[in-house]
Amino acid sequence: MKIRQKYLTEAEDTTTPEHYLWTSVLSKAAHDAIYGSDWREAKSAIAWFKEMGKGFKEVCELAGRDPSSVHRKMQSPIKKRETHMEMVRREGRYYVKDTKPLPTQYHSHYRGRTKLLKNKNHAV
Repeated sequence: MKIRQKYLTEAEDTTTPEHYLWTSVLSKAAHDAIYGSDWREAKSAIAWFKEMGKGFKEVCELAGRDPSSVHRKMQSPIKKRETHMEMVRREGRYYVKDTKPLPTQYHSHYRGRTKLLKNKNHAV
């Protein structure tokens, strides 16, 4: 009973260091999901918000936020991020450079002069 009371008090009191800690955890997860440069971490954070699991609900409650409200507010930015990630993935996958490789050239410093030699037998 005492542990449950401590949990309820920490969830309601917004001036404790624990509240600031959980608010920071929630904020970091949102930042990772929307702006993170590490795509693996971004996908993990997006899944965490979308699934609304036990850990998500607990972090929201300890941060003094309603889990369903946080979930609802994150849907639009997450959808934009997923669209952007998919667009970048597709373009990177199908992009093919349309140029031929340059011929290989070798320099010769025979007797102080520089010549450009093309080696026809060498494949690039």
